[in-house]
Amino acid sequence: MRLFGRILYALLAVGLFLLVFTYTLDLTANRYIEEVFGGSLTDEESDLPNFYYFYTSIPDYHKSTPIISIDQLEYQIRGYEVVQAKINETNELIVEEYVYIIVYSDTQDLSVLDKLVLTGSDSSEDKDIYLIRFKTLNILNGVNDQGYVYLSKDLFLDNGFDTIKLVDDNEDTIFESALSLAETDFTVKENLEIFFEQEDKLPTEEDINKFRDDFISPRIIHLDDEVRMDPSLFIKGLLIYFLILIISTYLIFFRRKKYD
Repeated sequence: MRLFGRILYALLAVGLFLLVFTYTLDLTANRYIEEVFGGSLTDEESDLPNFYYFYTSIPDYHKSTPIISIDQLEYQIRGYEVVQAKINETNELIVEEYVYIIVYSDTQDLSVLDKLVLTGSDSSEDKDIYLIRFKTLNILNGVNDQGYVYLSKDLFLDNGFDTIKLVDDNEDTIFESALSLAETDFTVKENLEIFFEQEDKLPTEEDINKFRDDFISPRIIHLDDEVRMDPSLFIKGLLIYFLILIISTYLIFFRRKKYD
């Protein structure tokens, strides 16, 4: 019985260590994300456009000028043109076009928001775009039925939608706004095709000045593959863990043994 208790205690100690380690990593990652990404929300001192760290980190190319821009009741809805591009085995350029949706407010509670609804007098049915929070930041992304932020361009062009509604989790419409998108609003694909025809490759950052559209850029990696660890925060977490471990070990084994 005593051996079983020691084995159980060792397992609890390992579990507690993993819990502290994971929590410290999450805390460090969230702090880093808030410091890096949070600055592009409403940082008036920054020269970067609003939401720069969001639409620019979506592969593979983006246009910095939003094709959807709505400001109502202290809410901001932005839609950015983003595309994925590759050259296949037969040296053909394959481009898939998407819309990346952001909903933001620096005064309103975004936790009550549920979705955007696309409607139109010429559409056969409405389309829901559900909203999810980005990490721990006060910003929401629109996602498709698979939970990805890549919303097909065809969704906005081929269904006769002319109105977009912001809806809360009680199914109440907070506001609705006119929505007007045309094929000519999407310019990234055409620019890539022209460049590929002339250069026989995909453009890099150095090639952007050759584009007809000055607002197109390739994806920018804002976060390293490995989360930047805050050593002081990690050390504090380990110190708390070992302190709890020492105290619990003393109380369970040595103090109890002393009085047995």
